[in-house]
Amino acid sequence: MAQDRNGNNHKAAGRPDGGQFDRKPGQGTDDDLEETVVPEFPAWDHIKDTPASREALLGLARTMSSWDGSCDWADASEPDELMSGLGFDPAAAMTLIDAVGDDYCPTREYVRFDDVGMLESVDEADLEDQAVDEADDIRQYVEDTPEVREGLDADTLRGVRDGDPKALLAAARECCMWDGAFDWSDATDDIESLSGVYGSGRYDAQWLVDRTFFGDYEPGHDYIRFDGYGNFESVDESTLESEAWDNREEILDAVQGARDDMDFTSWTDDNVADMLGKLDVIGED
Repeated sequence: MAQDRNGNNHKAAGRPDGGQFDRKPGQGTDDDLEETVVPEFPAWDHIKDTPASREALLGLARTMSSWDGSCDWADASEPDELMSGLGFDPAAAMTLIDAVGDDYCPTREYVRFDDVGMLESVDEADLEDQAVDEADDIRQYVEDTPEVREGLDADTLRGVRDGDPKALLAAARECCMWDGAFDWSDATDDIESLSGVYGSGRYDAQWLVDRTFFGDYEPGHDYIRFDGYGNFESVDESTLESEAWDNREEILDAVQGARDDMDFTSWTDDNVADMLGKLDVIGED
């Protein structure tokens, strides 16, 4: 059991009195104990707009977000940390969501990677049109590659000779499976198998891609958080500090309420007092 610097036993978290301290045997009553120093709470409209104030306000918002879920807009994670927490390999997951761009659409039949590694959505009809455009090359490839011909039935081979779009697409897919030729035909409705990104069961690759597509994610930002619809939103530290300034009244109300209604653990008390002390207040030097 943990002890504070005065030797008091720290009660286990999760109990109704979790986070409080028992006194050592032989200590006196509450009246004999040194009074706890309660952090001073400045009026929200007396805080100066300075970098130090914005940083401290954001720190307080993050403390409250983790403590009781208030100020949840401050709950933003570094990308790799978020992907790991969701059960994904961070590098693979970030490569996948970075590939979600304007050419991806979740309502189309298939998805593939384009020439620069971005996700591209297509329908069967699009693939058939491309097969018709490359019909001569497909016929020649089938004629020159016995292994591909062996993988196609007689009706498909006849369709290839006659220029049937479905047969040409089937032949292109067989060529792609053989040695990667006509790789534009390598489209699937299974993003997990396409990308090689596997989740932990609750979340999968399709979920990742959809959260990215429907959200406001852009590569290269400091953090990712969930928006009000459960989709990914990119955000930087400077944006969070600006939001902390705009929400300073909410933040201080949340901290004051937690101070009045809860017994903070000692580390939270210390952090809160420290961050409150970093606020630049009008009238203080």
